[in-house]
Amino acid sequence: MTNEELLLTARHIEQHRHATYLPDPYYLEGLKRDPLDIRINNAYGMLLLRRGLFSESEKYFRNAVKRATWRSPNPYNSESYYNLGLSLLYQGKRDKAYDAFYKACWTSEQQEMSYYYLAAIAAGRGELSEALSLCEKGLIKNWHNIKARGLKARLLSALGRKEEARAWIGESLRIDPFDFLSAYELYKLTGEESVLTELKKLMRGFYENYLMTARDYMESGQFALAKEVLELCEDKKPMVLYYLAYCYGCLDQSERMTELLKQAEQSDPIYCFPNKLEDIAVLKAAIKNNPKGAKAYYYLGNLYYDKLQFAEAARLWEQSIALDDSYPTVHRNLALAYYNKQKEPEKARKELEKAFALDETDARVFLELDQLYKKLAVPFEERLQNYEKHMDIIRERDDVMLELVTLYNLSGQHKKAYDTIMSYQFRPWEGAEGRISGQYKIALLELAKERLGEKDYRGAKELLEQALVYPENLGEGRLEGTKDNHIHYYLGVVKEELEGKDEAEKEFRLATLGQDEPAGMLYYYDQPADMILYKGLAHKKLSENREAHACFNKLMDYGERHIRDEVKNDYFAVSLPDFLIFEDDMDKKNEAHCRYLMGLSALGLGEKEKAREELEKAVAIDFNHQMSRIYLKLADE
Repeated sequence: MTNEELLLTARHIEQHRHATYLPDPYYLEGLKRDPLDIRINNAYGMLLLRRGLFSESEKYFRNAVKRATWRSPNPYNSESYYNLGLSLLYQGKRDKAYDAFYKACWTSEQQEMSYYYLAAIAAGRGELSEALSLCEKGLIKNWHNIKARGLKARLLSALGRKEEARAWIGESLRIDPFDFLSAYELYKLTGEESVLTELKKLMRGFYENYLMTARDYMESGQFALAKEVLELCEDKKPMVLYYLAYCYGCLDQSERMTELLKQAEQSDPIYCFPNKLEDIAVLKAAIKNNPKGAKAYYYLGNLYYDKLQFAEAARLWEQSIALDDSYPTVHRNLALAYYNKQKEPEKARKELEKAFALDETDARVFLELDQLYKKLAVPFEERLQNYEKHMDIIRERDDVMLELVTLYNLSGQHKKAYDTIMSYQFRPWEGAEGRISGQYKIALLELAKERLGEKDYRGAKELLEQALVYPENLGEGRLEGTKDNHIHYYLGVVKEELEGKDEAEKEFRLATLGQDEPAGMLYYYDQPADMILYKGLAHKKLSENREAHACFNKLMDYGERHIRDEVKNDYFAVSLPDFLIFEDDMDKKNEAHCRYLMGLSALGLGEKEKAREELEKAVAIDFNHQMSRIYLKLADE
């Protein structure tokens, strides 16, 4: 109802990194109501800044400044000026950023970091005494600001105040022994190898520690020192080389810069995930200075995709492929962008097939390609052939094995599904609870139905009782509240033939347990809708026709009432039962679910033609709707 509620809701979504909601609509609605709202302009501007949209964020900070200075040039709070300074700094407009940070110093809350950035900019200009004075003003606000302490150490050393610098560094390292920049300054002061050895030990060879230290030097324009730190790093990951090239470029050593950019292109790209805002300028410089280097486009595309800049990411990946189409992962990433963001499934298929063709040992890409085939309604037989062709990598991943088992069940090869399950040790993962045990029960239940069709009641009973016991290799036990109405119903049918009415009645009574109300599309812990069907069928067996019809009618009623619902994922992704590689049309999934419920209802009421019609519609919407396919077989019997 209010702008404040819009702001708090958007911040809540940001704070919890919500899996299915974005804060943008809430901020934009607030700005629609009041374009100069200070807090919302600040919040939305910072959201854009964190996404790497530096120039776009500037507009919102200037709007906030305009409102904040409406009555006075010196506002009650100068956060807007500080944010504007950051935006300008990331755009490379250091002089304008300097002015903004100076205005931000008007209020106490912004002084610590505003003075730090003022000192860093002044140091970059070579105004060392002014930089030191500014740095010390910021330290008054926070004596333990490690970035500012490191900068002061550098400035004291550069001004020739060696003893002061050494004493200052000693105090800094007592506060934080992992202040790498101060430790390197100590080495520069003393020249002692033991100091450098201890620093390297603390940095433990981890390239990110070297990058972090280099970034702090680069903030204050100390590119020569940043270069020295990076050259100490023995693990020359791609980003280390790109940063080194950037530093050499800033030092006007273009020949060495070019050489390093070529090395960065050849460096192993595995596990290289640039994600810092500072990485954007470094990678853009790499592209500018080596426009034929494919990997820089790829890395920058990854960073922008992470920052939700999907169109720009896809454009960069396309450029990378145009320069070098031999790297599988860039094809894989582009496939996800094509399917999920540009809604071009055939282009996605082409790219993902190319990715797997380039590396047929990658089980993850195999899974993703199979999930895309699943979305594109590729026949089960074709997908199974692909699995059986690549069995050497299938057993590397539990999720791929689960899909293989599901495909066997979908194609009616229930014995193969069961044998495959029993030949593998599954390990549970969050969100997949109940999935492998569900396929285990489907395989055994369908095999039991085959025995029933052959009037092999003892064989059917053995399989049904086995389905109630989870073997250890499933890696999971029964979920709280699990009901096996379908198994108990068929055990009742079997026991009617083998053990008489009383024993059968016990099973039918167990089959009537559980909830009456169907749920929406399944969470992993929801009661499956067909349990309500079997609950009704069990009531019929017990001559409780009123209760039976109540079950069937609730299925029909839910389907009819909700079939046109507009559906959103209003929960975190860990609660979803399906893989989240490719986005779903939730409205279509909901319609398929409702058709399925209506088909179950018609089956229970004995209306087989209507049941077949609804279940066929569910399958037409969702080709892989396993339960609709199972009950279509029942409708044909």
